[in-house]
Amino acid sequence: MIRNYLKTAFRNVWKNKTYALINVVGLAIGMTACFFIFQYTWFERSYDQFHDRHDRLYRVPISYTGSFGGGKPLASNHPAVGPAMMAEFPEVENAARLVRSGVFVKTSTLSYTDAKGNVKRFIEPESYFADPSFLEMFSFPFSAGNAATALQDPNSIVITSSIARKYFGDEDPISKVLEVNGRPLKVTAVLKDVPENSHVRFNILIPLSIIDKDFGLNEWGWPEFYNYVQLRPGADPAKVAARFPAFIDQHLGAKMKELNFRSHFHLQPVTDIHLRSGFTNEPEVSGNERTVNFMIILGVFLLVIAWINYINLSTAKSMERAREVGLRKVIGATRVQLALQFILEAFIINFFALLFSALLVVAATPFFDAFTGKQISATFAHAGMWGHWSLWAGCLAVFVLGALQVGAFPALALSAYKPITVLKGKIQLAKGSVPLRKVLVGFQFTMSIVLIAGTVTVYKQLSYMRNQDLGYNQEQLLVVKAPAVTDSTFQSKTALLKTQLAQNPSVTAMAPSSEIPGKRIFANNSIRNEGQEKAQNFITNLQEIDHDFLPTYQIPLAAGHNLMGERAANIFEARQGKVLVNETLAKRLGFRDNESALGNRIIFASWFGDITGEIVGVVKDYHQRSLKDKMSPILYYYNSISPWNYYSVRLKTADAATVLPFIEDRFKALFPGNAFESFFLDDYFNRQYLSDQRFGKIFGFFTGLAIFVACLGLIGLSTYNIKLRTKEIGIRRVLGATSQGIVYLFSKDFVKLTLIAALIACPAVYFFAGQWLGNFAFHIPLSWYIFVLPPLALMCLAVLATGIQSLKASLVNPVKSLRNE
Repeated sequence: MIRNYLKTAFRNVWKNKTYALINVVGLAIGMTACFFIFQYTWFERSYDQFHDRHDRLYRVPISYTGSFGGGKPLASNHPAVGPAMMAEFPEVENAARLVRSGVFVKTSTLSYTDAKGNVKRFIEPESYFADPSFLEMFSFPFSAGNAATALQDPNSIVITSSIARKYFGDEDPISKVLEVNGRPLKVTAVLKDVPENSHVRFNILIPLSIIDKDFGLNEWGWPEFYNYVQLRPGADPAKVAARFPAFIDQHLGAKMKELNFRSHFHLQPVTDIHLRSGFTNEPEVSGNERTVNFMIILGVFLLVIAWINYINLSTAKSMERAREVGLRKVIGATRVQLALQFILEAFIINFFALLFSALLVVAATPFFDAFTGKQISATFAHAGMWGHWSLWAGCLAVFVLGALQVGAFPALALSAYKPITVLKGKIQLAKGSVPLRKVLVGFQFTMSIVLIAGTVTVYKQLSYMRNQDLGYNQEQLLVVKAPAVTDSTFQSKTALLKTQLAQNPSVTAMAPSSEIPGKRIFANNSIRNEGQEKAQNFITNLQEIDHDFLPTYQIPLAAGHNLMGERAANIFEARQGKVLVNETLAKRLGFRDNESALGNRIIFASWFGDITGEIVGVVKDYHQRSLKDKMSPILYYYNSISPWNYYSVRLKTADAATVLPFIEDRFKALFPGNAFESFFLDDYFNRQYLSDQRFGKIFGFFTGLAIFVACLGLIGLSTYNIKLRTKEIGIRRVLGATSQGIVYLFSKDFVKLTLIAALIACPAVYFFAGQWLGNFAFHIPLSWYIFVLPPLALMCLAVLATGIQSLKASLVNPVKSLRNE
């Protein structure tokens, strides 16, 4: 019996090759898209789960309320937190601190001199200081050395395999000496490159103990350190977090009372960091759980659209199978047997779709990784997911569920035909099949409108971010990292570099500064108006600039004048000086307008003590960070002994090929022993949007696939409907109907369904688009075109798909159509 079922099923599939092909292609695209979306969402959710003790590893971020509140919580915390928790919390088994090397040094310049005297020198940005326990808590794989001893020696350094190859080639790197900013450090261990699904990525680890003498690492200030704790097995994280208020009062109570603020510590699972952070000062750009959830919804939509295509085409073709059903019932076939026959056909279609999908996955995997910009497939394979039972169970579930879903209704509808009725030629569509098809097509249209609207929203927001006026001119602005290896002549050489660069006609301006746009401002401290109590302090960002900074960046002043004549002052020694504030800080200080801020004196804290500053100018607000962040208060001042982190050089010409070698030559001549590194500011700033741009590309691509699959089904359905009504078209043509009238006849139902779908989709679009745009402090409004253009686009596609088929049918000679009937 099974043999006969299979034979009949294959014959029916072969007989209807076009419709079978549409179903196979649609289902295969849906399965393939679902698999890649599954890979993407798995990757995003897999961050830090490769650590052996990931379920017991937590980070301790900090947030503020009171006078220090108003900003985003910090992913980092005070350096004393980890050791104090280790000593006072019995639930804490181990603790470790990690901090960017950039907190202490401008750049990490590594150099290696081989036996022949050849020097390799590069700037390595992914460099951190860490406690020895960091490598014991986290399971980063080793190529050489071990976690217990890797960071014990203060003069040691741990590098990754990439750095080892870069400096030592095929030589054994262990015990080799690397100079970091001129200080020799011995390689004690080599890690395999940090997995891409790690919330922190580094190439170099240096022991924290190396800076302990110069910088106090048990301070309850300076919240720049990532603090990690490892809880003992069975410890309740909720109970640990509940003890934080008393713990904070014990160590920070006096300072909080004096400055009128409140600190709050959080116990954050490391596996939540990538998707559920919401903190600033993250070591890497975080993902977004909403984005991942949107991708899951998109994958489900794609597969459902493909399933709907199958159901619609199968029920539409039910009239052709009516006589077959009648004959089978006459010779004794039961309804169950008939239903099994049609479900078996659905299984065959799904099986071929699964095979085609497997071929697509193999062929598209390299392109998918390149498209997403991440080694998702390699990470997926390295994690052993191809051999994991859950993957194959999921694939089997999708296959079986899909076959049953798409085969159930056609099977029930077709097996319900009464043999006497159909054999007499009184064939009618299965009861309820037309309304169901309209509901399913309407559902397809609704999903398609939501997806198109989502794509429009993402595209417009990304375009808005790229084209938004940032408040300064970032075009043709070259940024050079200031030298890390310096001496007492650094300031005079910086001035000489500025003079030498000005002699090149392609250079119009140059300015040193402590920070640049696109980067979080590291220095921040408390500030208040002169005469106010310390309890009225609040936090502001502090930036060191010289008088050329604003002209170089072409940042306008809202009031007052630029820093002038203060260049010789050491503001830390004098404890006073002229300062600039941005508009946000002026408002935060309580001034009614920008002009009223001029001439007022403020007191701000620094590492060297309180400093009194006189406001001489108010700087127009500009975007220091991405449009995800609100405008931050910034105080600007000049410091004659500033170590300057960056040199910003404005170029006159778009042709950088000739001026770049000139700048590099002058830099290396003045600052020997330093690596030269430069980048254009617009590229650097736009890196902040990299994850959003990737999401936009992925979402737009899979939305395009969803629309293609929907159109595929629409073409098949309209083709079949027109085929059934060939006689009607012929009669209408004989009676004088025009081609335009025939097209209208077959298109109007789809236009109505599109309008109904638009009404249903609008609330969903409003909700989901609003949720995604909520990730940005500055975003586009939900304008009318987001709700109007997607239905119009879909309506045009529907009319085009049906119109072409109906137009072709209307142009056929009616005599031929009627003779064939």
